[in-house]
Amino acid sequence: MKERFTQGTIIENMRSGKYPGIRCKGIVISARCDLAQNKIKYFHCLMALPLEDWFFEVLFNDILEEKKKELFGKIKRYAEENNLDFDSLINMGIDKVEYILTQCVGDNKKVSKDISIWISTWKTIEELSSEKKDRNHKNAYLRNNAEKLVKSKMLHLYNSVYPKFAFVPVKAYSCNSSSVEGLVIDLQDIKQIDMNVKNDILDYKYDFTTYQGDRKEEINKLFFFENESDFVMADDIITSPWIEYILQLFAHSFIRIGVDNAFDYEIREYCNRIMEANT
Repeated sequence: MKERFTQGTIIENMRSGKYPGIRCKGIVISARCDLAQNKIKYFHCLMALPLEDWFFEVLFNDILEEKKKELFGKIKRYAEENNLDFDSLINMGIDKVEYILTQCVGDNKKVSKDISIWISTWKTIEELSSEKKDRNHKNAYLRNNAEKLVKSKMLHLYNSVYPKFAFVPVKAYSCNSSSVEGLVIDLQDIKQIDMNVKNDILDYKYDFTTYQGDRKEEINKLFFFENESDFVMADDIITSPWIEYILQLFAHSFIRIGVDNAFDYEIREYCNRIMEANT
């Protein structure tokens, strides 16, 4: 069993600081040889969310932000047409913005209707952003206001062009043949875990109902370990070529956020210096 803890192993019931209410899964990304030979003090995992959790917690918020950006674009154009400073206006809050924009309308009924729609949309977005809505409410909003955008973004996810995330189908780690169900990996949510935890997981020591040690609080910081139904296991493995594909996407994401590359103009100037020096 212990040789099954390798690159691509999926650890159940992990906690993530980015997604505190979601039972995430840890995707082990450390090198196979290091894990097998215990050459390292720590192994590393990327946090993954079940697709439905990602849909309602990440995609939903991204769509709200996009809808808000689209709305603010309309308000900004109208504000500039009326010599209003957009940034100052927006910072006044919804009610003040509604009052000021309405004062600029005059008898233009079409614009007055547009403003009413803008304000109503803004209030809806703010309400959905600030309050914990159940998934039925979220689903209703998406269905009525963003159906095309949802489909577009889901295609981006499935085609590996959704920024900072990677999708892995369930068929990559189980006997289920589905290509559309699976996990969404946050390529920028990485955890470092003591190698001693590896052996505890493989020996099934993290079962809340049978655990006799005094480390429950410590374990609960890393995993969900507070109820009788809580346990930690690592029986599934993401197989090749999917795990290599995930690591490739991870490396690309890490380079993009972690390296301060030269600007285009700096590269051009450097190339010019090289060519001039050799003429």
